[in-house]
Amino acid sequence: MPDGAEQAAWLTAPEQKKRPWFNHGHDPLRQPTPTHSLTRRQREDRERLKAYFHINDDL
Repeated sequence: MPDGAEQAAWLTAPEQKKRPWFNHGHDPLRQPTPTHSLTRRQREDRERLKAYFHINDDL
């Protein structure tokens, strides 16, 4: 989280829409995406990775 001075600098920046501390897309502490909402391609990609790395779980 930025301190007050850095937040003030971002508030005066011309591109106010992109503030990195509001980007939760790559937040390591966010809740994982539920597997039931994954697309078919995402599920297939996961299965391919599990096979590649020899992961044998039922998640």
